[in-house]
Amino acid sequence: AVVSTQSTGKQVRREVLSCMQRDTTLETAFNSKLYKRAKKQSLREARITEKLEKQQRLEQERKKKQKHQEFLNSVLQHVKEFRDYHRQIQHKTLKIAKAVRIYHENAEREEKKERERIEKERLKRLMSEDEEGYRKLIDEKKDKR
Repeated sequence: AVVSTQSTGKQVRREVLSCMQRDTTLETAFNSKLYKRAKKQSLREARITEKLEKQQRLEQERKKKQKHQEFLNSVLQHVKEFRDYHRQIQHKTLKIAKAVRIYHENAEREEKKERERIEKERLKRLMSEDEEGYRKLIDEKKDKR
């Protein structure tokens, strides 16, 4: 009985020394969870924990779906704004092009009228035998070329 008590005493001393050495290391100094013993969970607590985990998972999925939907909505909004912007630019460009075309058509028409008026004036002076006015009109025409 004495031998078994001595061996048991030695074993207890070794365990105490190993625990003291383990407890004095830096790891245990910073991690207080190493001192705690794992608690056995009851069936009721396990169900409650499972239920909470499931709720958290569902909430995370819902948030993820909502975030994805918001992203898709923002992309669609950007597409709409992009199309509208370029449609407006195209509309402005067409409007300006039309205004320039109309301006040049009017300018050409006015120029043609002026040429016809000058030609009629020249023929009128030629018929009325106003040689001096006729020559003056011909000289002006040559100067323009």
